[in-house]
Amino acid sequence: MSREQAVKDVLERAGRIPHRWRRFTVSADTAARVHRIDEALLGEALDLGLAHEGGGADRRFDDLDLKNLGLGLRIPSPAWLQVRLSAQPFNAAEVRDATYRTRFQGRAPGVLEPSPQLASAVVAGTLRRMGPDVFEADLQVSAGENAPDADADGDADGEAADCARELGPVLPEAARLEYYLVPDGLRGDAGFVAETRLADCRAGTTYLVRVAEDAGAAVRPATGLLLAGAFPLPHAWLEVRRGDRWLPADPYYLVTMAGYGLLDGERWPPHRSVAGTVWKICGPHEDLCFLAGDGGPVKTSVRILRRSP
Repeated sequence: MSREQAVKDVLERAGRIPHRWRRFTVSADTAARVHRIDEALLGEALDLGLAHEGGGADRRFDDLDLKNLGLGLRIPSPAWLQVRLSAQPFNAAEVRDATYRTRFQGRAPGVLEPSPQLASAVVAGTLRRMGPDVFEADLQVSAGENAPDADADGDADGEAADCARELGPVLPEAARLEYYLVPDGLRGDAGFVAETRLADCRAGTTYLVRVAEDAGAAVRPATGLLLAGAFPLPHAWLEVRRGDRWLPADPYYLVTMAGYGLLDGERWPPHRSVAGTVWKICGPHEDLCFLAGDGGPVKTSVRILRRSP
């Protein structure tokens, strides 16, 4: 595909986002410096209809439009590098049970307190304050059916079958979606996703849960961290019920990453559980790790300090 056609494809998807959701705050200089969209490419995109406000040196662009352009053209921008990084746990030789010593740092002044969601999700007794806005704790992650010795208890085939059965109604819809970073206000709008087919992980999870519920499947949403490298990424996925347990599954992510060529689709078919690659907090980690003095949510950076089997 030519670059011109790739830009056209991205801008066609951009046209499905209502204009009122755009915030024109990014200059051409920032587009080049941060998003790696140089003057020539920016000019091509403008000629093909890239949304903007102003003119000349005062021209401004929407941040998500530029991120999506970088993703569509696979430019080595922060957005594309983050997507590539997110596939790291799925390209490991094997997925194992592990404990992660993790540091959480709130992005707000003053003394912060861990949220109940964070305190209940880490290993009991390991949450300790390292500073007014910093805590460390251990995360314990089970690989479940993905562990090398999962066959030892004869359970792996059963878990895989349960995932495949419950995800049956979801899989065709996951394949129809097109990966696209959407504004925060649309990420919880299943109707928007149904109409446009555009979704990031959060929007895709919102929509696929509704599809599963309509079909009577035992599926629910989960959010937390994708354990990719030293700096895990905020992520959303599905959980599938098996008896009194819930298995993490992520058909939309697996289809998307296989389409990008970033993971092996045969090794990671869309119905496979993603146990061992994600850690659940029960809510968006940037909102639910800390609480400020007024009880409001605080955005948080997360870093893995050590991993042990």
